[in-house]
Amino acid sequence: MDLKITAIELFEENIPLKQPFITSKRRIDVIKDYVLKISTDEGLCGYGACAPTPVITGDTVGSIKCAVEDFFKPLLIGETLSEELLPRIQNVLFHNSTPKAAVDIAVYDLLAKQAGVPLFVYLGGKAEDKCIKTDATVSLSTVEAMVKETTDHLGAGFSVLKVKLGGGRDLDIERLKAIQAVINDDTVLRLDANQGWSVEDTVYISKAAEQMGLNVELIEQPVHYTDLEGMAEVTKQSPFRILADESVFAPSDAARLIRMGACDMVNIKLMKCGGIYEGLKIQSIAAENGIECMLGCMMESGVSVTAAAHFGSAVGIKCYDLDPPYLVHKMPGEGTTRFDGENIYLGKEGTGLGYTKVL
Repeated sequence: MDLKITAIELFEENIPLKQPFITSKRRIDVIKDYVLKISTDEGLCGYGACAPTPVITGDTVGSIKCAVEDFFKPLLIGETLSEELLPRIQNVLFHNSTPKAAVDIAVYDLLAKQAGVPLFVYLGGKAEDKCIKTDATVSLSTVEAMVKETTDHLGAGFSVLKVKLGGGRDLDIERLKAIQAVINDDTVLRLDANQGWSVEDTVYISKAAEQMGLNVELIEQPVHYTDLEGMAEVTKQSPFRILADESVFAPSDAARLIRMGACDMVNIKLMKCGGIYEGLKIQSIAAENGIECMLGCMMESGVSVTAAAHFGSAVGIKCYDLDPPYLVHKMPGEGTTRFDGENIYLGKEGTGLGYTKVL
């Protein structure tokens, strides 16, 4: 059955957080998100979503709306649904990865619904119930506040914590020592400076963490995203794996960093790369080079987090940073995906993203 695209709509969501989300780059108290709906002539609808993150992607509320109204509507309305639309979404305008991701996810949702299968099955995964585990983020704050947030996450059952750092090596080490005092020996830590360290800071702090005996799984994007030589240096010197995040938007970025030996892992975020179509390319490049990927996200709604979970589970990614559903009071929407603490359950029932109610 051919489906023709008849309409594209954008709906704003404002989702309050339980407590502020703070990194070395920004603070947010409410997730501002946009759900995108693509309608077809047979009544089938696909959903995507995106969140403006100016300090990372450069995309703003205005640029998202402009991209949808002035570029994606003229490109897609009246077209027949097919995978051939996916590269056209990427090529219709330069950058603007966030609105591209929303449209890409909605098209994939429709394609999987048209095929009558969950999205992770459409992407090549087995038709079975799945459970992936995410970390929980400890925001950058005072030592006391970070300790409290750590104990809250442990009390909620999390076994992996992402600790936001950046703001002086001595203070960051003090934060880690305080956190060490309240965690279990087997608690896994992921340290994320969000570009807030120098090469020297990274080496100093990582070696201090090693001497402390912390169970550090990785250090995420310690230096500025443009400092690829710095990334290569910390990858060489750090006792822990270095995860490239802001340095990798496109598949070509991943290939360059891997070629330079400038990372041990790559963080794929749909909002950075423009959606699943490009995310699959990054994952393939990483796999060909024996590089593990993390599947991460910005502060987003459940729709795009669900899409990321489907994508990651389909291609066999083991490392996830998809905690916004846990960090909010209530995530809008209902469907076959269930968020329960560190566990994200993807049901084999339903089709596409599995949403029965989106907003």
